[in-house]
Amino acid sequence: MHSLPSKLAPDASPSVRCAGPTRWLAITVTAAAVLAPTAVHAQAEAFPNRPLRFIVPFAPAGVSDIVARTIGVRLQETLGQPVAIDNRGGAGGTIGTDLVAKANPDGHTIGIGNLSTHTIAPSVYRKLPYDPLKDFAPISMVATAPNLMAASATLPVKTLKDVIALSKTRSLAFASSGVGTVFHLAGELVNTMAGIDMVHVPYKGVAAAYPEVIAGSVPLIFDSIISATSHVKAGRIRGLAITSSRRSPVLPDVPTMAEAGLPGFELNFWIGIFAPAGTPAPVVARLNTDTLKALQTAEVRQQFAAQGADVAGTSPKELLELIRTGIPQMAKIVKAARIEPE
Repeated sequence: MHSLPSKLAPDASPSVRCAGPTRWLAITVTAAAVLAPTAVHAQAEAFPNRPLRFIVPFAPAGVSDIVARTIGVRLQETLGQPVAIDNRGGAGGTIGTDLVAKANPDGHTIGIGNLSTHTIAPSVYRKLPYDPLKDFAPISMVATAPNLMAASATLPVKTLKDVIALSKTRSLAFASSGVGTVFHLAGELVNTMAGIDMVHVPYKGVAAAYPEVIAGSVPLIFDSIISATSHVKAGRIRGLAITSSRRSPVLPDVPTMAEAGLPGFELNFWIGIFAPAGTPAPVVARLNTDTLKALQTAEVRQQFAAQGADVAGTSPKELLELIRTGIPQMAKIVKAARIEPE
């Protein structure tokens, strides 16, 4: 540990030999520079010293919530502190994400971020309250999963081609977990590529959408396979197409978008964990290490696989680079899908 010498030599430095206030200013600045790393190190050693707040910027029962709760249980074990899930949905996830950005950067507040909040949002909101690249300390990506286009069991369609044909005779609507989410974008991309005009109906979280989709009042939905699979297997909705380049083992009978009639369509979903910018590097490293440990457990891998998700642990730098390259990529898709910024 660094310590200040008890006595400064007369020729220690020209600035120290200066007389009057300047001398004491130089000593104070030097002391601060020496003590700063020590303070950060001490803060990291003390982490965590109280329960963690884990912000999920979407309503309960959605894909981000499911992933956060799965990881949160494991983090409690490795960190030795309770991890409280705090659902703060609204505005396509930007409200809760902004809370993470503005939280005290001591590691005790972390949050879920995803393709929607960090790479799509800059293109669909004119005044995004946070900067996806500057306002966060990335921890790790944790999961990737394809998205699913599904129909209410009450809608007389079995395939994507049936939807396209039906949409030319009547108005159809699709639900998503909010404006600017990847699910909204997927629906608009289908509109563009298929030459149809489905109406978007945003909800404050996907759980709020399912009762109306199942009832048929909103006949279609775009969701992550993670939160949609249980509804498909129960027969409440009918899977029409997967947005990845290959079929999902949890829904092997559901074709890809390319197989269903839209070649070139691919839009997968990723989820990561973030802390506020300014979180000490040792704390970020500890959170990354414990997150990767959680992802390596058989329980987490089994839970993710059962939902159709793939484990995807990364370094903080890798997650940052994913966002950096993803923002312009998503901007092109947003433009192609004709989504006007709000």
